[in-house]
Amino acid sequence: MQLSRKAVLALTTSVLVLTSASFTNFSLLLHPIEVDFGWARATATLPYMVAMVTWGISSPFFGKLADDHGVRPVMLSGIVIMATGFLGMGLSQNLWQLTLSFGVLVGASVGAAGIGMGALLVSKHFDARNRGWAVSVVQTASPLYPLLFAPLLFLLIKVFGWRSAALVSSGLLWFVALPIAWVGARDPDTARLGSRHRAPWSAVLPFLRNRSMLALCVARFSCGLAFFYTAHMVTLAMNKGLDAAVGTAALSVYGAAAVAWSLLFGWLADRHGRAHMLALSYAVRGLGSLAMASVVPNELLFFVLVAVGIGPTFGTIAVQNVLFYEAAGPRLAGLILGLSFIIHQLGSALGPQLGSIVYDQTNTYDGYLFAIGVVLLASAVITFNIKDIGSRMPEPAEPAVSATPAPAPAGARG
Repeated sequence: MQLSRKAVLALTTSVLVLTSASFTNFSLLLHPIEVDFGWARATATLPYMVAMVTWGISSPFFGKLADDHGVRPVMLSGIVIMATGFLGMGLSQNLWQLTLSFGVLVGASVGAAGIGMGALLVSKHFDARNRGWAVSVVQTASPLYPLLFAPLLFLLIKVFGWRSAALVSSGLLWFVALPIAWVGARDPDTARLGSRHRAPWSAVLPFLRNRSMLALCVARFSCGLAFFYTAHMVTLAMNKGLDAAVGTAALSVYGAAAVAWSLLFGWLADRHGRAHMLALSYAVRGLGSLAMASVVPNELLFFVLVAVGIGPTFGTIAVQNVLFYEAAGPRLAGLILGLSFIIHQLGSALGPQLGSIVYDQTNTYDGYLFAIGVVLLASAVITFNIKDIGSRMPEPAEPAVSATPAPAPAGARG
């Protein structure tokens, strides 16, 4: 089936909206899980931490599979794994079952069916003039999920409990996301994939020694630390003296703001330089986090701080994904993006857990919010003048093909 690149973009984004249930849902489920099991916050956050680590570890392997065999089979497999994980989550009766279902299965599936894989697919379809915008459209999938589904899931949890929300998430993946991905996840480079000309793992080593690449990886770690907000949005609102309904509404505010910021930074990156726009996104997020740590907001101000301090997150990720893709080229981009997500997920695993520990010790998130603000501002400084990696890093050479002489026609043989 031949699809236009815009059709692939639209269908892929639709799939990723549903696979973005992975970590947004956890913010809504965290407090009900605490109450149901009687756990401390640090204990209840453990499955999330494991999921972040599993996402990071699995990403380069799924990325390499996508480089060698195409995005389509990887993404379809990822959706099946995620749907199974949410099913298991809804049936979990203790910590190890919850950690296995959400932490291992859902966590691993994000590397195969999350926004990183979607960015890889879409980057192949669009050239450099529009790639930043196209990838930013893909990145809107993750914030669109809370914007569209957070209020419905909140009501579902209130009426039927958190397990029902996990089971509904599983059903949406099985019966909606999987069929759409079957139609829409189409690689444009099927000829290359069929040729079996595959780059070895060692081909990434020159990239790992490049200073600009190292700066991008350090900044990606700080971006992961700031993913603290994804797991703690509702409890953060409650800690600021607001109720859980305000925290749920803040997820929708965050979703709407993230869509706008992502599209804006993608558009600006195509016109005014990727590095400068990446640095600007970090600066805005850093200042927003410092403000969140410094004030006790009312409901309206809390929404404003969420929109400014957390909203640009997926603008950051979009521009970084384009930079990684253009540095590596299509033959290595999946592996490079996967390796970068190991760095990101180390931060994403530490961030929510450190936030929980700080909260358990001080009964407030403010100290952690201040530290996150400083780290994000430092990332803005180190990424502002990174160089164009792709223009200096050659792709690995194609494997040599032996020239075997064609057999002579039967009539010419002596």
